Amino acid sequence: MMPRSGRTVAGMTTTKLLAPALLTAAFALACAHGCDAEDGTETPDNAPDIAGRWVSDCLPSPQADGSTQYLRLDFAIDDAEWKLDYVTHADDACATKLVTVHIEGPYELERPSTTVEGAWEARFAFGTKTIRPEVDGLRDYLNSLDGCGAADFATGVAQDVLQTGCAGFGQYPGADCPADFDVVKRDGDDLFFGARPADNDMCTAAKRPTALSPVGNHRR
Repeated sequence: MMPRSGRTVAGMTTTKLLAPALLTAAFALACAHGCDAEDGTETPDNAPDIAGRWVSDCLPSPQADGSTQYLRLDFAIDDAEWKLDYVTHADDACATKLVTVHIEGPYELERPSTTVEGAWEARFAFGTKTIRPEVDGLRDYLNSLDGCGAADFATGVAQDVLQTGCAGFGQYPGADCPADFDVVKRDGDDLFFGARPADNDMCTAAKRPTALSPVGNHRR
């Protein structure tokens, strides 16, 4: 879930966000202990345990105008649900928030990956997608986008965009994209997801990444 192109609005550079997981994004284990999956099959008992909180470093995100913003991924995963806060910041300490994308839903690990060594194929479904502008410049930018949300955005208020999507932030409507098909790998106290494509389309199994993102998320 990495940012795409940047744009300057109201004296600041705004970002078109791709959701998680990286951006997925995002995102990982649902029934890792043998519970029934949605298709009636059982997740193998040797699926990795990725339940916990996983947080990325404060990552630079170069913008089209030559400036740099910074992002942080914050995952909260239990045995059946995943949650992600994908936050873009104005500073390299990730102290000044610009916009927060929140995604959550059920997920499952399906099978070991045949293309990424040590990884598992996973399906991360979307039950909630919200965008919360943290500053007025982002609020005004979101309100300038066509088809982003069902009402005007307000600073500090999260709006659900699951149904409408938000093309400017790389978010597809839920009817078109009910889940991310991803890969996930645990390496000690680090958790890695798949490398997201430029169009943020991981909406079918055919779009599943074939390599890991270099961005690791650290256990907290």
